[in-house]
Amino acid sequence: MRHTLIKFSAVLVFLFSTCLAKAQDQVNIDTNKQEEAVELSLVDKDGKTFKLSELKGKVLVLNFWATWCQPCIAELPSFQQLHSSLANEKEIAFLAIEMDQDYEKAAKFFKKNDYSIPLYSLGSALPSDMQTNSIPMTIIIAKNGEIVIKKIGMLDFASPKLRRNLLQLTKERADISYL
Repeated sequence: MRHTLIKFSAVLVFLFSTCLAKAQDQVNIDTNKQEEAVELSLVDKDGKTFKLSELKGKVLVLNFWATWCQPCIAELPSFQQLHSSLANEKEIAFLAIEMDQDYEKAAKFFKKNDYSIPLYSLGSALPSDMQTNSIPMTIIIAKNGEIVIKKIGMLDFASPKLRRNLLQLTKERADISYL
């Protein structure tokens, strides 16, 4: 009986850790979706509103974050590093979208940490295919306006595979299988 209980406990621990690892690595990819997901308005540092559709033709990397979100804060340095390393890639645009609903607070945080990623606030509600109850959230949009990645939770922006896939997306509509 005792050995059975130990074996059962070991199986439960294994299953739980496997499910947890899978959940942390979950990346939602919808390669069949043709609907444009760029009907989102953003507000820049000058208070100017624009639509993501104005950036069609570029690969967009949107990171939704907040100053009170510890996982968001933890991933921002690698997001900044990726942004800096691809600064010469004119077909890739990085957008940090603050979810504090307080642009000045977010801007002070960026300045304090020397982040140069373009910072925006929401200018409209999130489209249904971008909605989430959790942050951080990263969405990657292909040049044709199609969402190719929606990752809820932390993302390893230092991943060489992510960098390669972003560059591949500038050349064509590529499917990203892993971030």
